[in-house]
Amino acid sequence: MGLMALPALWVGKGEETILQLMTDAVSRIVPVVVTYVAVQLPPVQRMTPMFTTAGQPLLQSVPEEWLAFTQACENQADRSAMTDSPIGPLVVVRMYMGVGVKGERIWFGFKKDALPSATHMAFLQAAVSLCTTGLNTARIDYDRAMANRTKDEFLAMLGHELRNPLAPLVTTMALIRLKGSGHLTKEHEVIERQVRHLSRLVDDLLDVTRITRGKVDLRMEVFDLRGVVMEAVESVIPLIDEMQHEITVQTDALNAHVNGDPQRIRQVLVNLLVNAAKYTGKKGKINVTSTQDAASVSVSVQDNGTGIEPTLLPRVFDLFEQGLTNSDRSRGGLGIGLAIVKKLVGLHGGMASVESDGPNLGSKFTVTLPRFESSTAHETDPLLSNEPARVAQSSRILVVDDNVDALESLSALLLCYDYEVLAVTSPGDALDQACAFSPDVVILDIGLPDMDGYQLAEELRKSG
Repeated sequence: MGLMALPALWVGKGEETILQLMTDAVSRIVPVVVTYVAVQLPPVQRMTPMFTTAGQPLLQSVPEEWLAFTQACENQADRSAMTDSPIGPLVVVRMYMGVGVKGERIWFGFKKDALPSATHMAFLQAAVSLCTTGLNTARIDYDRAMANRTKDEFLAMLGHELRNPLAPLVTTMALIRLKGSGHLTKEHEVIERQVRHLSRLVDDLLDVTRITRGKVDLRMEVFDLRGVVMEAVESVIPLIDEMQHEITVQTDALNAHVNGDPQRIRQVLVNLLVNAAKYTGKKGKINVTSTQDAASVSVSVQDNGTGIEPTLLPRVFDLFEQGLTNSDRSRGGLGIGLAIVKKLVGLHGGMASVESDGPNLGSKFTVTLPRFESSTAHETDPLLSNEPARVAQSSRILVVDDNVDALESLSALLLCYDYEVLAVTSPGDALDQACAFSPDVVILDIGLPDMDGYQLAEELRKSG
């Protein structure tokens, strides 16, 4: 029964824990006095000595008085041999930790008057074999976790590297529109649409890496959900118009407040609306409706588009899941928008769900959030005020960016709005000129040379 239980106990455990479980089990059944193990523990790729006396936890070091004993164990030629120890002569039995694990061994020491029986030896061999299987599984899990971490770090780096050339493109398009009195040529409109699409992909890529690495920063506040719904709908109107969809919004009955990050909830709804627009043929219908009860409030986005296969429904919120796609990739996307929806809603204590009767029968995505109830919320919480926030007018802006194109395009855009701008490419120049310029606002790139944006911000605050 103990042997059957060991593998279940080892699931999801690290190598050191697996070795400890094995030695604990052995010490309860076999009269072992000393256990000495030489294995490789990640991330260190060298042999790690682990030592224990009966009833004590494993140590990743050998007590000084036992060094001569363990050295004799490592030089032991026969499977079993008599070896001197600080507590007297011991019979030491050596076993290998699996054929495929080169050089990894374990030694069990017994007193002469308590030599292991044939049954005990069979138990030792079975325990070591099971432990070896557990170690190999733990190493595979570790390698997989490291590969996932490397992938996440690469995606984060890729997202930031893609954003660097995107920033001046977005700013330059804003400049072109501004200088053209709000009008763009057809060619510029194409560029603007594609840049907007690429920006959305990069933003999703950055968000999913933040979510998987647990680095999402939620700025919680109490807000009226109806206003966020309308903002989300307004932001996707260009795509709705492009696809010639008919969209209806029914939030008149919605009178609920939510405690959360309004920008993140807006992002959730935008993702659902963009998803509905992309997966609904031209001149389709999209309905946005809301329901509420005493504890929660729900917003649904329903379309009459391509629908979802029954087999795909359980996986529709999984990362990189897109179902069946055509080779022309006409709908685009990375398959991460719905995964972001589920994660962000979960961080708010809510739930995201989906319904579809099948292919070509449309789909309905629903986001449910806890409702915030406070009898004084409207009177005391300034965040719920309908009055627009008053922002002090700033006339001098310091811009610091080592990307010259981004620096020059942003500076030109700010100059168009009659700001006085000082643009520099290095933290040193920013510190040297900040006092004389006395900026009201500083716009910093984070990835600056010699000193990152966070450090530069601290230095600028210190300088006044």
